[in-house]
Parts: sequence; C-alpha cells; structure tokens
Amino acid sequence: MKTTLEKLPKSKVKLTVEVPQEMIRIYFTRVYNKMAPLAEVKGFRPGKAPRHLTISAIGENKLTSEILNMALSETYGEAIKKEDILPIASPKINIKKIADLTTDNAQLEYEAEIDVLPEAKIGDYKKLRIVNPQIYTKNEELRIKVTKDEIDQILSHLRRQHATFKEVDRPAKLGDRIEMDFEGSERGVVLENLTSKNYPVILGSKSLIPEFEKKLVGMKKSGEKEFDVELGPAKSDDSGAGKKLVHFKVKMHQVQEVILPALDDELAKKFQQKNLDNLKKTIEADIIKQKEITKKQKQEQELVEELLKISEVEVPESLIEQEVNRMIEQLKSRAQTAGIPFEKYLENLKKTEDEFKKDLVPQAEKTVKIGLIIGEIAKKEEKTWKIDLKEQDAGKKVMEKLLDLALTNGKM
Repeated sequence: MKTTLEKLPKSKVKLTVEVPQEMIRIYFTRVYNKMAPLAEVKGFRPGKAPRHLTISAIGENKLTSEILNMALSETYGEAIKKEDILPIASPKINIKKIADLTTDNAQLEYEAEIDVLPEAKIGDYKKLRIVNPQIYTKNEELRIKVTKDEIDQILSHLRRQHATFKEVDRPAKLGDRIEMDFEGSERGVVLENLTSKNYPVILGSKSLIPEFEKKLVGMKKSGEKEFDVELGPAKSDDSGAGKKLVHFKVKMHQVQEVILPALDDELAKKFQQKNLDNLKKTIEADIIKQKEITKKQKQEQELVEELLKISEVEVPESLIEQEVNRMIEQLKSRAQTAGIPFEKYLENLKKTEDEFKKDLVPQAEKTVKIGLIIGEIAKKEEKTWKIDLKEQDAGKKVMEKLLDLALTNGKM
C-alpha cells in the first residue's frame, strides 16, 4: 500500500492512499463470501451458483459499495499508523480513482484530509509576571480585609432566612412580603414572560422592575390596579425611542409584615455556632476565603491572557466545534437543573441554536488554545515538575506551577 503525506494549514494533513490490487482482491473475497449465501439465484442452492450469476443477484453496485467501505475502513487505519498520524476528528475522504472493484483490474486511490493535534509554539513562560500577588502577607496594607458592612449584609441575609410573616391590613410598604397576580401586555397581546400567578416577593429586594415595584407600594390586600410601565433601552436623546409600553394588571392577594429574628446568640445557634461572636468570625473567614478564590481566579485569568500573548497555535475547526458542542451540552444540563427548557432559554435570548453556537466560537477557540498550551508545557515539564500526564488534574497542576512562578516574578 502506497501512502503520501502532505502538511496543510490549520493543523491539517492530506494523506493519499493507493490500494494495491492484491488487497482489493482480498476485500472482494471477504465481502463476496459474506453476501453470496444470502443471494437467491434460481436453480441453485444458496452460495452454490456461479460467481457471475451471484454477483448479478447481489447487484454489482451493492457489492462495490461494501468492498469500498471495507477497503477505506481498513486501509485508513493502517495508513495513519504507518505515517504516525494521530487524528483528532473523523477524516474527510475524497475518492480520486475507483474502477472495477469486483474484477482483477480493480483500482482504488483516495485522499483523506485529517485534523491533527496542533503544535503550540510557546515563548518563555517562566518569565511571566503577575504583580502584587500575595494573598497572605505580613504587610497589613496588602492583607485581605473584611468590612463591617460586608458582615452585616450576610447577617441580614441570615436573619431573612429565619424571618416570620404577619398578615397586615394596611397599604404595602418597602420591606413587606407580598403575593400577587400580574399580567403584562403590549398592544393587547399578553406577554408570557411578564405574567405570573401568586408571585411572592419582598418589596425593595430589587428583584422586580423598579418602575413596576413603585406602583405596588400602597396597594392593600384584595386590591387591584392597572398601570403602564416603559421598558427597554432609550436612545441617547432620551426621546423614549427604543422603549416599549407595557400595560400591567395587578391583583394583590397578600400583604405581610416581615418580622426578623433578633441578632443574638439564639440566631447564631440556628447556624451551628455557639454565640453571635463566633458567627461573625465564621462569616468573616468565609468572606476572606471567597475573596481569596476570586483573587486567584483573576490571577489565573491574567496568566491565561499572558500565555496567549506569547503563544502561537493554529486550532482546527473540528476542535472548536467539539468545544462549542461541549459548552452547549453543559448549558443544557444547567438549564434542565434550573427547570428551564433550553429552547426557552434561547427564546429569551432571541437566538436560534446555530446563532448561539456562533456566539460561543471565540470563547471555545480560546479555551482550546489554552488547553493545548498547558498540555505542551506539561510535556516539557513532566519530569521537572513531577507531573503525571495521565492524571485528570495534570492541567490544574501546571497552572498552579505557572502561577507560582508568575507570582514570584511579580514580587521582583
């Protein structure tokens, strides 16, 4: 079997394969022996008719198709092994020459365009710098701090978790819990995404459209109200262009006063803490931990951007497509967990799935590039950094080593 390899742009190769006649004869025999017993030839038992009659009964086109499929499948595998090619996607096959596969004069030659793992050319990654990196430091000015307001915000949230509600017969005010029906319509057409039944909300929680929420203040239980709210962005001339006028009908079912528990040791015990001081210390530690995570994520993102600047990688479209599909499946899973059909999610974005996929391409390409860069560094530093390339967290260990280096360089 004769093979010829040609390198193409964007991490592709073109493999030309010429299949010799003796191999085609072997494929013919195997296919014929499999199909002949199933062919019906009048006057002969299955598999006992002369070859030319059996071929006619099977159908030369069908026989040729089976031989071709077997030849492509087996010779392609042998050819990529011979040329030491590691494909990352299914090849694009182009038949250059095909003739008489059922005779001794058979000819078969084809080209396979193959995406291969790209080579990442990386600059001196050991000299990358990230400035002001320290999370823990003796310098008090650089230490991560937690403000009283941050702790108070968490305490307020914890109090709301254990709040009780008291029915009141007065107009609703900010801080009250209400339950209502509302229906939004534009030019008489009901808008499903602006319509709900028995919708509960705390007034002032900023979970509603501000202008809509203002109209609810002052309503009493069993009260009904209709009003218009302008939604959507306005043009720079503030003429109202670009906005849409939505008409709302609201019926108030319930108005409740929110009674928050006292901020004391009893509240702390509900969160498995001995007293309020311990609860505050735990909250402070959690906030610091979250800030540490956020800071490290920002540093890693900065490191990624710097790595991309000093690297050259030609990413095949097949890898980008695979990453886009992975991202789509991940989003579908999240949407399903949240109880939102993915189709509804796209509808809210006002995009088709193809349009949404197109939007994901830049991020997918970036993700693939950094993965290839990290993989290349891992191979180079396998022994020095004691990285097992077979481990799932190998890439994570490389990032940690690179970040340590960049942080150290940033202090210089």
